[in-house]
Amino acid sequence: MKKIFLMILACGAFVATSCEDRLDIPQKGVVGYESFYASDEDAQAALADMYANFLTQVAATEGIDNPQQVMLNYASDDILAAGGSFDDHKPFRNFCEFNYDAGNSTLQSAYQRYYFSIYHCNLVISNFTNENAEAKEPKFTSAFTKQAVAEARVLRAYLHMMTALSWDRPPLVDRLLNPDESPTNAESQKQILDWVIAECEKAISSGSLPVRQSTSDKDATARMSVGFAQFVAGKAAMFNDDPATARKYLGDLINSGKYALVPSEDYWTNFHIAGDGSCEKIFEPNFLEDPAFTNSAWGSGTPIQRGRWMVANVFCWRTDALASSPMVHIGISGWNGGAIQEDFAQKFLEHDGDSPRRRACFLTGDEWLYEMDWNASEATTLAEKKVDRLRGITSANGIFSHGPYFEWKHMVFINPPQILTGGKSYPSDNVSGLGAGSNQKNFNLARYAEALLLYAEACIGSSDEAKGLAALQAIQERSGSGKISSTLTFQDVMEEKQYEMWFESCRFLDLIRWSKQGKVDLDAIFNKSGIHQRVPTVYDAMFSKEESEHRLYTSYSAVPDKSDFIVGKHEYYPFPSTFVAANPELHQINGWATAE
Repeated sequence: MKKIFLMILACGAFVATSCEDRLDIPQKGVVGYESFYASDEDAQAALADMYANFLTQVAATEGIDNPQQVMLNYASDDILAAGGSFDDHKPFRNFCEFNYDAGNSTLQSAYQRYYFSIYHCNLVISNFTNENAEAKEPKFTSAFTKQAVAEARVLRAYLHMMTALSWDRPPLVDRLLNPDESPTNAESQKQILDWVIAECEKAISSGSLPVRQSTSDKDATARMSVGFAQFVAGKAAMFNDDPATARKYLGDLINSGKYALVPSEDYWTNFHIAGDGSCEKIFEPNFLEDPAFTNSAWGSGTPIQRGRWMVANVFCWRTDALASSPMVHIGISGWNGGAIQEDFAQKFLEHDGDSPRRRACFLTGDEWLYEMDWNASEATTLAEKKVDRLRGITSANGIFSHGPYFEWKHMVFINPPQILTGGKSYPSDNVSGLGAGSNQKNFNLARYAEALLLYAEACIGSSDEAKGLAALQAIQERSGSGKISSTLTFQDVMEEKQYEMWFESCRFLDLIRWSKQGKVDLDAIFNKSGIHQRVPTVYDAMFSKEESEHRLYTSYSAVPDKSDFIVGKHEYYPFPSTFVAANPELHQINGWATAE
């Protein structure tokens, strides 16, 4: 996998003062703020700092999870927080069951990390333009500083879009703030999204943004580009209920010819190292491994791990419940952090059958038992596998939150499985010797498939319906499901997006958007569907009932402390209590205002 090695900017002045002149000693090796931001080299360092901080904050791990992945995926209706029992992985379950509050640590981490990254964007923009508190002109400008500002502008717009979609009216921080300034709630979500679109347009119009040269240009997928700016503007417009603007930006992205869907047989690579920087990727920050920094905790000379450490364990099956380790993830201890919701898995299977897309997302029980290589097993024929006691679920407690379906879309593939590769050679998801628990693939943030689906939705009822239908059909044809729509309907777009973008931080936000447009009923989806009253646990009858052959079956139980989804409250998250307490200008809104 191609790596980008980034120098992390260390910029600041530590000023020692004393009444004694002899203690007023100039420091060595420190760059004063007043002397910085004065050259292309400084701009390069500031830009590297911006990307490195985004990677180690928004795209990295907090404990055993990534905050953005947790809060935006586990609140969806097609994923269940799993673990070993109802008491395991409670921070995940809080989102799945709407039991979180303003003190939730994952929410606090996500909020803090978004604004930390915004601050590092503003370091570039406020110091290389006059967009600062004093409207002060920069010390230095050049063609490169204009590029750095354009890139920072797009990343800052993306970050604000994500905070607006998550918190509705969070602060809009468009410059470095003075110490005595306190950010306050935006006037509306629309205000932020309008600003996001305008910022993307400003960056595009500047002519300074990097442009992807072709579908094989991998470097452009790891930084802000014209294509990503178009994607962010188009997505923000869809959430702003402005499909005409979305069609403009997403149409320009599609018509550029710089992006394409990977072939059907390679769909699975979108979520693994084999697909990093592929033709389908619009933006994914690179896994960062800097050999200049070492960490003694991992042995002398071992690079610091800046990827998603232990997320690999979370997204792996519950290995302590298995007879042996499937070869696909051998060496990884799995904790069963999330499961595909059983009713949705059945619906997906009925729609897609044995399509490459469905198999890339999850396996059926028989596929999991018999089409996978198990480490300790020597069985070769189906008959031998059916009675093989070196595969299957040995735990008397079964595997909690699972029906007979086994998701692996985000699993780290130590050995890419033949069921997906067809026998062709692909790189392992662990290539740098940092340990099997490190997820070293790039962090997916925007891929072309989502752009096509947003565009298709934006075209419904417009003069561009034929173009929208073509975008939807491109997704359907690549999926291998066999279903090709003859007309462009919201129902088809909605269903196709759920299948295509499952577990990619889209579903929950889409449901909120569609509910505001009167297209879905959140109470019916989250409360009346009963999905939390029938939480499955899957067992293997060979071990639980001493039957002679493997047979997977499920039992069901209700969540003991499930909270209802409250319309007018749970569409958005509460501001973290620590930030509200520290900032009198930041106020809880929607249903959270009375909850405090």
